[in-house]
Amino acid sequence: MPYDNSIPEFDIFIDIAEEDIHLLIYLIEAEAHIMNVRKRQKNGYFKIIVPAGFLDESLILLNSLKKSDIKLEVISVEPHDGII
Repeated sequence: MPYDNSIPEFDIFIDIAEEDIHLLIYLIEAEAHIMNVRKRQKNGYFKIIVPAGFLDESLILLNSLKKSDIKLEVISVEPHDGII
């Protein structure tokens, strides 16, 4: 995914079942320093913050989980808004 080099971080919003969040966090944290797992947002989506240099790798990892027991969908990728 091409991205603007002036944007240092992106927010990835995913739709994920509440019961799968715990396992997702374990899997993401296994890939040290790639993604910063946040929390479910007011819009109902789960937020992950990722440095621009790891955006493609993060999306590949998240999309690969679709083949597992974790059911998730990447809803949007947006420049990080500064809100944790």
